[in-house]
Amino acid sequence: MDANDLVEVYSTTMEVEAEVVRNRLEADGIDSQVSGANQGGFAGALEVKVYVKAIDAAKAREIVGNH
Repeated sequence: MDANDLVEVYSTTMEVEAEVVRNRLEADGIDSQVSGANQGGFAGALEVKVYVKAIDAAKAREIVGNH
């Protein structure tokens, strides 16, 4: 795995929760992306995932664990 490959560090069915996690990671200097946020009529039923670069994954998981 390349250090710049994206890895999942958080998953939820709530788009707002994923955005809060993404904002927390960004505040700590970790670039992140949310996938699956546009659920249309399936809001709350499908997973929304937060991804970071592999090189940042350990730190991101530590931050997310304290969320």
